[in-house]
Amino acid sequence: MNVSITAPLFDLDGHVQLSEVEQEGLVGFERRNNRIPTLDGKAAIPDFGYSDADRTFDIRWPARSKAVVENVRRMAKTYSRLIVATEEGCFIGAPGPFSLSNNQARIQILIEKRLDQ
Repeated sequence: MNVSITAPLFDLDGHVQLSEVEQEGLVGFERRNNRIPTLDGKAAIPDFGYSDADRTFDIRWPARSKAVVENVRRMAKTYSRLIVATEEGCFIGAPGPFSLSNNQARIQILIEKRLDQ
């Protein structure tokens, strides 16, 4: 799967196009609900629906290009928000942990909102 990561402000080097991103880290989501046990042995489950703001993208890709990896690191250090475009849509979120091991790079993006709806 292809993923684009872009700086939220004009930046000559503020864009990377990642290929071979593992799809598993992009498709998960949760609804805003929880289960509360009741005294009668049942449960109450309030459901407040779905929000893109509850998602976390776990973007993993083969670290074949040192320049691409370093640019993603630089953007994650420089900007409090990054724009991430996937096949599903375009999102803005806060960069989370970044790691590089066994020739695989990884960054998490805590999604704030979806931009294309």
